[in-house]
Amino acid sequence: MMEDLKAQVLEFAQGFAETTGLDVTAEVTRDEPEGVLIGFQGTDAKQLIGRGGQVLDALQLIAINSIMGQGRGRLRVTFDADGYRLRREKMLTDMANELADQVASTGQEAVLDPLPPLERRIVHQILTERTDIQTYSEGEEPNRYIVIAPRQ
Repeated sequence: MMEDLKAQVLEFAQGFAETTGLDVTAEVTRDEPEGVLIGFQGTDAKQLIGRGGQVLDALQLIAINSIMGQGRGRLRVTFDADGYRLRREKMLTDMANELADQVASTGQEAVLDPLPPLERRIVHQILTERTDIQTYSEGEEPNRYIVIAPRQ
């Protein structure tokens, strides 16, 4: 079942890549039990990122709705282009750790700018092991943000 869903997501991405007229290809770059990361590569891959990853987010949403929207299971789908998501994850990791260290040393909360759900999830996961701070989300989409606070 999951393998079938992953194959359908890859087929969707490859079909999209072919119809754009851009020099891009799509392939599975990370396969996990609960999800799949599809990477777009090629000289035009950067054009698929959009501002803050918005084009990638929109493509993910379309893929999820067209494939999983038919009630055939749940699968975490992530699209990346030209390594954007990996670079962004590294930046979020560095920022989250730096802010967590500041919160732990000063005792003052830190409030991050609004982030999309995928990026909020990354920050929460990065800091989940820490015993000196806690994280939680506040606000309404699309202005939902993370607060890093000292652990009580």
